[in-house]
Amino acid sequence: MQMMRAPLPIVRYSAYFLAAFLSLLAGCETTRTQRQDSPVYYPSQPAYGYEDVRRCRSENQRSHAEVEDNYERARQAGRISPAELQQFNAMEARLRNLRTDLARDGLTLQDCQRIGGAIARERNEVARMSRSDPGMERCLTDNRRAHQDVVTQYENAKRAGRINPSEAQRFNAMEARLNNLRNDLRREGMSLQDCQRISGAIAHERDEVTRMSRYDPATARCVSDNRRAHEEVYRVFNDGTRSGRIDADEAKRFKTMEERLRNYQGELKRDGLSLAECQRIGGAIARERVIVDGMLR
Repeated sequence: MQMMRAPLPIVRYSAYFLAAFLSLLAGCETTRTQRQDSPVYYPSQPAYGYEDVRRCRSENQRSHAEVEDNYERARQAGRISPAELQQFNAMEARLRNLRTDLARDGLTLQDCQRIGGAIARERNEVARMSRSDPGMERCLTDNRRAHQDVVTQYENAKRAGRINPSEAQRFNAMEARLNNLRNDLRREGMSLQDCQRISGAIAHERDEVTRMSRYDPATARCVSDNRRAHEEVYRVFNDGTRSGRIDADEAKRFKTMEERLRNYQGELKRDGLSLAECQRIGGAIARERVIVDGMLR
């Protein structure tokens, strides 16, 4: 039996495809080996990369700690007023939120810079708080109370009729000064020296109102009557001298009396004269009048 042979062209093509397949496998192996040995290149990072964020985060954390430290030192030194203590509660909550934001993963440089601005604002607020001085706070409180006392004292005296109508006009100028002092007390950045200067000005206005409020219609009438009686003593003496009814001895005696009369006149001009004092002076002038009447012949 004769064996069948494959056609020669088929054998030739089979060998060709086998060689091509082996060549392809070798190329893949070479490519794989080159891929393992070759370095990997990545696109360049932007200028604000990880290092910039790390540096920003570190600076913000340091600033955050300084804010808390500055506040605590100012509080221990007594330079934080009680009102500011309540404000710091809200600030403390904001600082906690900022601390949490700084510790967050994936923080961008833009976010970090925004947090830095917020911390700077809190630092400025603490600096403003720490400018508080207990001595200044007491001075301001005392001045505000004294200022209100002056206004109240005047209004009470006016309602009671103890302000002379002529004094009411003077109070208009005083009221303008008091308003200026009130505005000064509200001014930011006032020094202790400025506050003490205002204290002196308010004390001066209080003394002036005290003087005004001593006015009493009954006392005013008494003073007016005493001044007329004082003038009458002189008129009677002078008339008696001109008419010859007072001799030289009585005239010498009047010189001693005249010293007392000048003292009475000075007392009648004194501010704050009470009704009782005025009546006492009136009695003394009346006695001098009796003596002058007795000089007449």
